[in-house]
Amino acid sequence: MAASDFGFVYDGQMVSAANALHLPVNCMINMRMNQQFYNDYFNRWWNDMNIVCDNSVNKELIGGEAWWGKICDTLAENYVNPRARQLMIQKLDGFVVEGMSFKPLDRT
Repeated sequence: MAASDFGFVYDGQMVSAANALHLPVNCMINMRMNQQFYNDYFNRWWNDMNIVCDNSVNKELIGGEAWWGKICDTLAENYVNPRARQLMIQKLDGFVVEGMSFKPLDRT
């Protein structure tokens, strides 16, 4: 993904890792409508970086939105608007450290 122009992430902590490397990424998850309702009721967003930033930094395609037409539209939006990557980096400013999972080294 480091050599690509854009990426889609299905699950896991790859979103925060991609954001730390300033790679443009969208998120997809296959939820049913009742699962999406409860998730949106409590969190408002699904992916961890959007929750940490309390902002829609990475677009999310949830459930029925993850079909080839919507995926192609989101890819085309980034190619038509080359400044989109810079705007994503500006939105993430100061939040990447909070979203990363790391284990502190014991240097004693």
